[in-house]
Amino acid sequence: MKLLVFGAGVIGTMHAWAFESAGHSVSLLVRPGHEDRWTNGIELQILDGRGGHANEVKTLYRPHVVTSFTPNDGYDVVIEAVRYTQTEEVLPELVANLGEAILLFFNNNWRGLESIDRILPKTRYVLGMPRAGGVMANGVLNGAIDGPVILGASTSGQSGPPAVEAVARRNLDSVTGLFRNAGFAPDIQENMEHWYWVHFASTATWTGASAKAGGFGFARSTGAIHEALVAGREAMDVCRARGVNVRKCDEARPFLQPAWLMAPLLRRLMTRAQTTRGAQTQSDYAAEFQHIYHDVVETGRQSHVGTPHLEAYRAYVDATGKEVRAA
Repeated sequence: MKLLVFGAGVIGTMHAWAFESAGHSVSLLVRPGHEDRWTNGIELQILDGRGGHANEVKTLYRPHVVTSFTPNDGYDVVIEAVRYTQTEEVLPELVANLGEAILLFFNNNWRGLESIDRILPKTRYVLGMPRAGGVMANGVLNGAIDGPVILGASTSGQSGPPAVEAVARRNLDSVTGLFRNAGFAPDIQENMEHWYWVHFASTATWTGASAKAGGFGFARSTGAIHEALVAGREAMDVCRARGVNVRKCDEARPFLQPAWLMAPLLRRLMTRAQTTRGAQTQSDYAAEFQHIYHDVVETGRQSHVGTPHLEAYRAYVDATGKEVRAA
């Protein structure tokens, strides 16, 4: 397939490398004036979890970079890999230049699909979320990429015209095949919009816990995890208020069980997990995680859902943001 990766950050670059390594023709879109930083390539130091086991990858990657694209470029899939707060900003450019390509939204989404559907038919896009993270600095990308990848149809479990549902399913099948070909293990969600919201609310919870502990060290404390689970239950209530059946979502389940039971189990699991947690400790990501936390708390307020335990993290999250702005 001929692919364009829109977003030359950590996620976009690692997946461009993965798809190119699988034999696809890949272009990486960079901002005009930033092409020179790619002249000598970028050193990848990646923990690659595809195939069910972690492999250390160290290689020099020289992507084919472009600074623009047009409807006539003939891409099969355009992968939008920017921060979720940037999606609405870049969407008009994507739609104007998409041509016949399928657009894959490959990032978080808390605001829903309405802003997308206003300017792009459901027959033109697929929803997804990477399992990856890392940091890029001084010509080196140090990160991790996991085997599973989350994908879902644009219809997100909602019934619509049969012709639209058929095309949306066909697009999902095409993107699923693309990831399988590159060694990923697609995890297909029946309602991707609701999956996004539960994942987002979960992330807000762990962001608060991490901010209070000054990093991922909270995972070594059963008490801190117990506190986060109580706050996470409130975050799941916010999702319920938006119409999500959280009991159908795997990521919600730890928050729905008794906190005293789950806390010691999660402590053992989380201290072993290494694949993507590094992203949460990097200052480059702190502002985005701050946005995630505040979006969930604000939605709870607007929905009249009490979130006192989640809101108790506010000062810690805000302090993290101030540190980033001062740096």
